[in-house]
Amino acid sequence: MKRFFVKTIDETVDEVASTVRSVERGVYESTRPVRRKVLSRFPILFALLTTFGVASIFFAFERIITEINFLYERPWLILFVGVFILVFTGSLYKNLNKRL
Repeated sequence: MKRFFVKTIDETVDEVASTVRSVERGVYESTRPVRRKVLSRFPILFALLTTFGVASIFFAFERIITEINFLYERPWLILFVGVFILVFTGSLYKNLNKRL
C-alpha cells in the first residue's frame, strides 16, 4: 500500500514538474522578443539600474554589519563566513546541477 502511494506521488510530482517546465518555456518564448527590444533600446539605463542595485545591496550589508558590534569587531570572522557561504552554495549548485 505504501509503495502505491509513493509511486502515485512520484508520478504526480513528475507530471507537475513537466507541466511547469513547459509553462516556463512558453512564457520565456513569448516574452523574449519584448525583453530584447527593451534591452536593445535602453542598454545604458539597464546597466545603470543594475549597477545601482548591486551597489545598494553591498552598501546595505556593510551598514548592517557595522551595526552589529560582534561582527564589526571581528572582520576575519566575516571573511571566513563569507567564504564558507560561497563554497557551500557553489557545491550545492554543483550537486543540484548533476541531479538535473
